[in-house]
Amino acid sequence: MTNSSSTQTPSAQPQQPYPAPIGPAAAALLPLLILLFVLVVLIIGAGLLYVTIAHPSLATPLTVAVAGLTLVVTIAGAIAAFLAISRR
Repeated sequence: MTNSSSTQTPSAQPQQPYPAPIGPAAAALLPLLILLFVLVVLIIGAGLLYVTIAHPSLATPLTVAVAGLTLVVTIAGAIAAFLAISRR
């Protein structure tokens, strides 16, 4: 006779109630994503500043674009704050 506990499938075995610890590479992912986001926003902002200086007639449309960029940064900051609070 065989032991019934040794013939269980892996899915039938009890699962651990806690997640596996994350490694240093996974822990560094969020700061790298934040840095990437900041760099992209700075590049876009520098491009808008250059276009405004090179073509002054575009100042009004670019003001609207900068307002939109400010809205994106504000929403991203709110999401980041929510994630930081919910991680605790």
